[in-house]
Amino acid sequence: MFLIRRKIIIARLALVVTLMLTLFAATSRASANVTMLVLGRRTCGTATAFVLYDAFSEGNGPFYAVFAADLNGNGVYGEAGEGLKFVKIGPGGTAGYIVGNLTFRAVPEGSTIAVTAYEADSDGNIVSPQLTAVSYVCTHKPATDLYPPNTGFTIPGLAITAKITATAIQIYSTPSATTGTIIGGLASGTIVNVIGRNERGDWLQVQFGGGSGWIMWVTNALVFGPYRQLPVTG
Repeated sequence: MFLIRRKIIIARLALVVTLMLTLFAATSRASANVTMLVLGRRTCGTATAFVLYDAFSEGNGPFYAVFAADLNGNGVYGEAGEGLKFVKIGPGGTAGYIVGNLTFRAVPEGSTIAVTAYEADSDGNIVSPQLTAVSYVCTHKPATDLYPPNTGFTIPGLAITAKITATAIQIYSTPSATTGTIIGGLASGTIVNVIGRNERGDWLQVQFGGGSGWIMWVTNALVFGPYRQLPVTG
């Protein structure tokens, strides 16, 4: 029985991929880059997403298909703990479909989870439009039917996060170690939301303790998301 179900799922996936590629072949070579977001296997803590890639990226390669989830319904995708997946698609990539397996903190059964996708270059710039999100009501038992785009969703916002890689890092009141005051610290492995940067780009403003603070991130953290598009806030 399991083998039969697996064959059915694979057949359905093959059909959707065929339809996606057919639609792709019929479109012009506009800079759409990634399109046609579809969800496959999904639970309250995981989601498998598929996008179509046209291989006509612009910007600085290598390029990445980025998949991000929204668990709290605030319209901002890929916040700390919500699930963010970068899939490398090479210097130029090959046309076809890209698969992203998202893993995030499990939410209660019956919660609504939404997933979006976009393409970014190696400089952190978005090089394709953010795709309209696909949402689903989760169950602990995996759903395996292929879920089409939810066209009623608005274009989502995208979170930018930083993961601390140093043993520990200090948080300052301003983007300066000489004039700023130390207001706290972050341990290695901590993920925080990023809300701004300084003019030079070597300091990031992060959410901290109900407010915000500044970290010198270049040698101390990894940044995920389109960080070049952060507003200059200090």
